Amino acid sequence: MEIRPIDPADVDAVQSLIESDPGYTERITGYPPGPADAQSLLMMRPEGLAEDAKVVLGAFEGGELVAVVDLLRGYPDPSYAFIGLLQVRGDRHGRGIGGTTYGLVERYVADEWPEVRRLRLAVVDTNAEVAAPFWVRQGFEATGEVKPYRYDKLTSSTRLYEKALCWGHPHLAVRDSGIAGQGLFATAPIAAGEVVSVLAGRKVSTAELTELLEHPPVDTITLAEDLHLVLPNDPRPVIAYGNHSCDPNTWWTDAVTLTARRDLAPGDELTSDYGTSTGVPDWQMNCSCGSALCRGIVTGSDWQRPELQERYGHHWIPELLARQKR
Repeated sequence: MEIRPIDPADVDAVQSLIESDPGYTERITGYPPGPADAQSLLMMRPEGLAEDAKVVLGAFEGGELVAVVDLLRGYPDPSYAFIGLLQVRGDRHGRGIGGTTYGLVERYVADEWPEVRRLRLAVVDTNAEVAAPFWVRQGFEATGEVKPYRYDKLTSSTRLYEKALCWGHPHLAVRDSGIAGQGLFATAPIAAGEVVSVLAGRKVSTAELTELLEHPPVDTITLAEDLHLVLPNDPRPVIAYGNHSCDPNTWWTDAVTLTARRDLAPGDELTSDYGTSTGVPDWQMNCSCGSALCRGIVTGSDWQRPELQERYGHHWIPELLARQKR
């Protein structure tokens, strides 16, 4: 499947897609699809938003338009993109196309709009039974904001949802690593203290994580006693390629942010100590980082080691820091 901006030649295909799923239009407008809905989708945008800040993306499979996405750049502020619509062709429901399309949207935003750090959308209550579970599965969380909604005779409310996106320093690249497989490398100088990555993804329980770990790779950090953040893997973000080192050159400054522990030169491989972010007791991995401080085996209980507590100070995932103080 591929995704690209819709052009004028695609208007008829967009109209056909909208008409193939009349229930969606009826739930959010109270009416069946109209003959000019595709044109309206391509043209309508919030007042004050520049024309080039709106893009309508089409997901194509075998040359057929199977999903359409309305996307706004810099709305409500420059760090956001707003998803106004994600609609799958009616005869393609239940095949995973919505989730695949959403993954392609994330990739598009990361490639084309690097300043965007969060995605935002609104679910109309009359469509919530269908839409809300889908967006929660994609990692969105309700913000608690509720706004009135009206379309002609249809009166309802919208509930806002948001999702943070993974972010990596622009001077990072994935290359073959001498530590393991592929790793994350600096392509230009990065000063000590600079943010190198911000992690995001979906939250799972320890039981769910245990199941996921049976099918690697799984990129994860501990958030709380029974809560873990799992990074997306399709596509796998650049920042997920960071390898472990027992003498890392990055460390944690909050629950999801890694900063440079020391100055990094072009060609340096960026590493973190997995023991500072993993608190699953049964987890362990063999280490071949080559550092003079190499522990040989890294575990989910390394947060208990006094020498590591002294070495890293407060630069741990907050949950592991809290465990040390209990």
